[in-house]
Amino acid sequence: MSETGLLNLEVKNRNSRTMIHGYYEGAFKYTRPVRLDDDSLSVYLIHVGGGYVDGDTYGSTIKLEEGAELAVTSQASTKVYKSPSKPVEQRTTIQLGAESVLEYYLDPLILYKGAKFIQETTVEMEHNSSFFYSDIITPGWSEDGSNFQYDWMRNKLKVYQNGKLVLFDHLLLEPDDELEGVLQLEGHTHVGSFIIFHPKASREFGEWLYESVIGAHPHVRIGISNMEDNGVVVRILDNRTQTMERIISHIHTFARKELLGKGEISWRKY
Repeated sequence: MSETGLLNLEVKNRNSRTMIHGYYEGAFKYTRPVRLDDDSLSVYLIHVGGGYVDGDTYGSTIKLEEGAELAVTSQASTKVYKSPSKPVEQRTTIQLGAESVLEYYLDPLILYKGAKFIQETTVEMEHNSSFFYSDIITPGWSEDGSNFQYDWMRNKLKVYQNGKLVLFDHLLLEPDDELEGVLQLEGHTHVGSFIIFHPKASREFGEWLYESVIGAHPHVRIGISNMEDNGVVVRILDNRTQTMERIISHIHTFARKELLGKGEISWRKY
């Protein structure tokens, strides 16, 4: 095995029952599926090494067949430490069959001093399948209390619907004197994203979502973009991980209710 950690999940819907098969190797694994409520079967991703270090590579594949539903989260934050020689790389491939639903809801990514990190996620989905994706990027603690001690991070998300590229989201953070300036982080330290693809994720839905978030969090820096193919991209800027987590949870709960007809999910991690 060339990767530091390797993981594969295949999810099927058989006679209204969700069947999960898969395997893992190295420092990457997943828990047995758990049902956190009547509607949601969930899997927790676990890194058994405590953090990502110089030259680590991780690969994961998640495949949902027609009609299958799954919620995926991580057990804890992903921590990336000093990478003096080679960046840490994490590559994820997701395949979603017709009318399948994947909620991909990960804990924050924490980048410590000297970290270099590449994350690439590729999603291939049908036009009538659904995909929720969230991430939070935060600088790690430093001894002198200064922010942005990591070297750089590159986050690429590509989404294909019926073979057509409908979203290419490329976020590059490379700390310099202008990172906190206008058109970059505008004085903030944390970046959050929530991306939704669903047949009912219309422009009107995006407007309702914006009003709901601003109503509950009036001081947050947030932007929402609508895509032609029933998709919504949310970007959030703030200075506290806890605030970002509350907003991401708010968006997730709103989308679950309005698009999936489901209630708030309780991950029960701590």
